[in-house]
Formats: sequence, structure tokens, C-alpha cells
Amino acid sequence: MTRNRVLLWFVYGLSGLSGALVNFTLAWASSRYGAAALGGTLLAGMLPSLLLNLAGGSLADRVEPRRALLAGAVANALVLLAMAAVLAFWASPAVFMAGNLALSILGSLFGSAGYVLIPALFPPEELARINAQLSLADDAAHFAGPLLGAVLFSVFGPAGALLFATALAVVYGSLLLGLPSLPRNAAEEALDLRFVWAGFAYLTCSPKILTVVLFFAATNLFAAAFQVATPLYAASMGGAGAYASLLSAMNLGTTVSNLALATVVLRSSEKLIFAAGFVQGLALLGLGRSRSLPLAAAFGALNDAMANASGTVFIAYLQAKLPAELLGRAFAAVNTLAMLLAPLGFAAAPWLIERLGADITISALGAATAAVTVLVWLVRGAGGAAGR
Repeated sequence: MTRNRVLLWFVYGLSGLSGALVNFTLAWASSRYGAAALGGTLLAGMLPSLLLNLAGGSLADRVEPRRALLAGAVANALVLLAMAAVLAFWASPAVFMAGNLALSILGSLFGSAGYVLIPALFPPEELARINAQLSLADDAAHFAGPLLGAVLFSVFGPAGALLFATALAVVYGSLLLGLPSLPRNAAEEALDLRFVWAGFAYLTCSPKILTVVLFFAATNLFAAAFQVATPLYAASMGGAGAYASLLSAMNLGTTVSNLALATVVLRSSEKLIFAAGFVQGLALLGLGRSRSLPLAAAFGALNDAMANASGTVFIAYLQAKLPAELLGRAFAAVNTLAMLLAPLGFAAAPWLIERLGADITISALGAATAAVTVLVWLVRGAGGAAGR
């Protein structure tokens, strides 16, 4: 088990570093062509996940997870190599848009295998801790990735940065071969609509799990609006420097949260999910009311720490509760439902900010998060009492 843990830590770290390099390169290179080009590149990386989650979940339940993740790493490397080759002769924002679209499609198709791999290698009581430990590797990669990307971009240009990310993809893909083979029980089932929709069918028959998923759909709506409000709020407190400080504090909160979860043997539970969600709401409420940058940074760090804790425990909770043969499809259904309202948050935020201001909007989002948490908890308690 220790060997698997170490291998996975390197896989997640190198995968995160490759992804951070690619994200930095695509965003920075696209921004040189204007806001429309940058927006098009970012949008191209978001849409496929909503459309292809079900296909990726079905694939995760039929293909041995190590092979699925290896195929995804190799395919990523080929796309990055092709982008670097094209950029050597033709620099255009279309290259970044098409490349990010291809990478997003591959992530949607092969990424769900990661949800299957972890619970197959570790016992339920270890899931929260191992997920946090692997998130720490990703955190470290995303701290180092932009700095490394800036150096590579300035010296070798976007093509050179993408080639380095290609090499990382090959390395972490090769490390996957050191993990044990984990055949999937559903590989022999007929691939039809019933198979593809089995994850949704399971959720509709599992009201306790579905309620938690819908809770995350609501809080993700608020989180999307918060992303829009944050830079405008920071602008009133000092501009770009304040925004950078606030983001750094939030990243630090996530890392501290992962460190805590990684060192404590913690069995995932609904109480932890809702408790973290409630504190997250209070942190947002405090952030919106803050008038000094240090206080805002503290509340921002607490917000991201609680959001990360709630999400990490939720993933471990699902990995422990869901049937092993259904993990891929069920996680695909969960992710689709949980992110369904996020576009509404992005669309509604400008309207709210224009009328309320960024600070009051953030406070309102915090109050709504806390209220939804309490409401869902009370509804679940009433449902449990009625069931008895």
C-alpha cells in the first residue's frame, strides 16, 4: 500500500505540473491576442465536460483504470506535441482554442478513471486522507507550475513550454504501469443506454446521496458567482496587488486544509460535509464585510479551506458509499448534476454586482450558502425522522 501511495503521489504531482504548465501557457499566449481570444480558449476547455461526462463514466466502469489513465496521458502528450509542432510554423489563437478543446475532451473521457482507482487500492477509512495527500501533490504542482511556465515561455516560447509539458505527461503515464492491474466487473455488460444512464438511475434511487449532490449544485452556483465578484471586490481594496494577495491566501487555505486532512485518519461523513459548508458560508459573509486586506485574506483562506474540506470529504464519502462496479458512471452523474447550475452563477453575478456592489454580493452569497446548508440539514433530519 505504501508503494502505491508513493507512486500515486508522483503521478498526481507530475500530472498537476503538466496541467499547470499547459494552463499557464494557453492562457498567457491567448491573452496576447485580446480578451476575446482568451475567453474562447477558456470556454473551449469547459464545455466538453458537461457533454461528455457520461461517456467518460461509462468508460471508467468498463476499462481497467490504470490503462484508461495511461491512454489519457499518452493522448494528452500527442495533443501537446501536435500543438507545439503547429506553433513552430503558425502562431494563432485558433491553435490554443483547438488544443484546449481537445485536451478537455480527453480529460472528460479518461479522467473519471481516477475516481475508480483510489477506492480500489485503499480501504474506506483511508479514502479522505489519501485524497487529501494526492491533492497536496497537485497543490505543490500548481504553486510551481506558473513560475516554471513563465521561465519556459520567456526562454523557449509557447512551443517549448508545451514540449516540456509533453515530457511530463509521458513520465507520469509511464509511472502508472507500476500500479497493480484492477479489472472492472462491468466490462462484460452490454454497452447500451441502460448501462450509460445507470449512474443517474442509482442516484434517483438513493435520496440521501442525491440530496448531498443537489446541495453541492446549489453551493457551486454561489461559488461561480463568487469567482466573478472576487476581482471586482479586490479592485476596491488595492487593485491587482490586492487580488493577487487574496488568491494567494485562498490557495494557502486549500493547502492547509489538505495538510490537515492528510495527517488525520478521518472517516468521511455527511456531518463533516455540511459542517464545512456552513463555516464556508460564514467565511464568505465575513469576507464581504471586511474592509481591510489582511482580514479579507483571512476570511478568503478560511473559505477555500472549508470548500476544499467539504469537497474532499464528499469524494471520499461517495467512493465509500457507491457500488464499486458503478463508480465511474455514478461519479459522472454526480459531476454533471453538481456543476449544472454553475453557468447560471456566472450569468447572474454581473446583474447582482451592478445592483448590490461586489462586497454585498459576496456577503449575500455567504449568507445563502449557510442558509442552504442549514435547510438541507433540517430537511434530511426531518426525512430521517419520518423514515423511522
